[in-house]
Amino acid sequence: MFWKKYKRLDEESSEIINIKGIFHKKISLFQAVFLIVGGTIGAGVLSIPYAVSKVGLIVGISYIIVLGLLMIGLNLLLGEVSAETKGDYQLVGLTYKYLGKIGGRVMTFLSYLMLIGVLTIYIIGEGEVLSSIFGGTSFFWSIIFFVLFGTLVAIGIRGVKTVNFFISLSILLVILIIVFLSSSHIDIENIGFSNFSYLFFPYGIILFAFHGTTSVPEARFLLKKRDLDLKKAIIISGLISITAYALFAFAVVGVTGQETTEIATIGLGHQLGKILFLFGNLFAILAMAGSFLIAGVSLKDSLSWDYKIPTWLANVFVLGLPLLIFLLGMREFIAMIDLVGGVFISIEMILVLLIYKKAKQTGALDSPEYDLRHTLLLGIILLIVLTIGGIYSVAKLF
Repeated sequence: MFWKKYKRLDEESSEIINIKGIFHKKISLFQAVFLIVGGTIGAGVLSIPYAVSKVGLIVGISYIIVLGLLMIGLNLLLGEVSAETKGDYQLVGLTYKYLGKIGGRVMTFLSYLMLIGVLTIYIIGEGEVLSSIFGGTSFFWSIIFFVLFGTLVAIGIRGVKTVNFFISLSILLVILIIVFLSSSHIDIENIGFSNFSYLFFPYGIILFAFHGTTSVPEARFLLKKRDLDLKKAIIISGLISITAYALFAFAVVGVTGQETTEIATIGLGHQLGKILFLFGNLFAILAMAGSFLIAGVSLKDSLSWDYKIPTWLANVFVLGLPLLIFLLGMREFIAMIDLVGGVFISIEMILVLLIYKKAKQTGALDSPEYDLRHTLLLGIILLIVLTIGGIYSVAKLF
């Protein structure tokens, strides 16, 4: 009897792993896929149709496919480094390990800039959506949103990551609903339109939407010693994101064409009626609110835990800087997404390439199970695309 009891406890404990003193349950391949999907698909999807509408559906969806595949490639490189590195490291930790103090500090500073940008983006976006529903100025509603949700960040609401995970998964369902409801309203003329003068315009916006790099090491933590499952999870989740974004862009731009709004649900709702207008924009509010909370709490926790900054001062930094940027006049939703995606995320991805190169040189990547091929070609393509896209995004600022 006692032997059976201890055997059962031992079997159960094999499903538990210890990460930095915290016990977590191991996850299945299916759960890993949706962990990465949840870390990728967020409120950024709302901006994709506008970017696609500027260049045309054919070129725009090609952008989604190409950048999506490149992001899968980058995440596979990061996944191999994470899987083959002894110890549990997030992206910043991997940067310190392989690129030293200078590289680590650059990645940390870059991550903070990105989070500040994300917070500003959703202050702007929430104001525009709330204004379209209730009337009044977008500035007024942005301030109302900031006061309410900034308070939640300051209090230190917990469980926000779990809530945001379910919001991300619900986005997939909403996309399918929107595609279904829009299908009978698509105008053929909108499908054939193209404008090559905006050829590089979608780059930063679509890259922003595909950014979910930090979810890869997290999936690796919970798929302990299952490198092949990690590899499969990265590929499957990437293909899900590409399909979802392409369908959403096709449905929205097919209906609204050149009238596509910066936040897709606003213009689509005006075209398809009051019910979809309210449903779509309620979804947009929740998606952006979830993204705001998780970015704010993550940044605050990093400042408090990693740098021992007092809580009140961390709150001033996390909430004060985005509000200051907004009050100083940076209130263009797409322009901010383009800046974060085109500049900051491009630099982050180049640093990931350098991490992989250094890990390869040190002989750390020797797993026959993971075994990526043609990594040199993939790295060259990524470097060319990221460099050109980053330079273009910086040039647009001037």
